[in-house]
Amino acid sequence: MKNQWTVQANGVDHQIQYKGRKLIVDGAQYKLKSANWFIQLIDYAVNFGDVSCRLVVIGNKVDLAVNGVFLGSGAPYEPIANIPAAVSVFTGISVVLGFLMNSWLGLCIGVLLGAMYFNLFLKNKSMKPVIIAFVIATIGQIALGIGVYKLFAPFT
Repeated sequence: MKNQWTVQANGVDHQIQYKGRKLIVDGAQYKLKSANWFIQLIDYAVNFGDVSCRLVVIGNKVDLAVNGVFLGSGAPYEPIANIPAAVSVFTGISVVLGFLMNSWLGLCIGVLLGAMYFNLFLKNKSMKPVIIAFVIATIGQIALGIGVYKLFAPFT
């Protein structure tokens, strides 16, 4: 099953399973809370003696790090960076601007752009690519809104 791992610590097998904001460790359930309101962002520690585990959830990507190495990807564990409020503000602006310029299609595009802003920040740990993407996306949303208006204006 996906999102289920067996971790051996001191000769004992421990079952760890992640099911939609619930962590199940050896049958005991723990409710998890996202660190962000827009994108699911969880970094939760589970320790078995000298074995350290970290459940990391970013969006719909889930992986378990055991003693500093992710089991799924084999990459080294890095703590999730605190996401600046500006990323959430850019997301809100993109969603609202998208809706105002292009109705429901624009709103959907704004949501996708917001997810991209979060992913850019988490990947690069820097605001520079987020700001560049926001500026380009804003120009694109405005251009799309003007283009759609000019396309459909003769029919109104």
